[in-house]
Amino acid sequence: MVLRLREDPDAPPQPIRLGLSTGSKALIDHLGQMADLGVAHVSFNLRPNERPVDDVLHELAEDVLPHFPRQDLA
Repeated sequence: MVLRLREDPDAPPQPIRLGLSTGSKALIDHLGQMADLGVAHVSFNLRPNERPVDDVLHELAEDVLPHFPRQDLA
């Protein structure tokens, strides 16, 4: 999915072509809903983006991923 992660973590989600423009808090909610539906993997397309990709990756790693710990597959 195309992801435009906004600088404001409280930015509400807005649909964009093939994805979402949102703050990190709404992204966490969205990904949680996807997980509840059985989605186990998500791929993000970060280009084009209003922010440097390195900044977006850092925010995803620090603020979003900790909400989705790895689950061992049996």
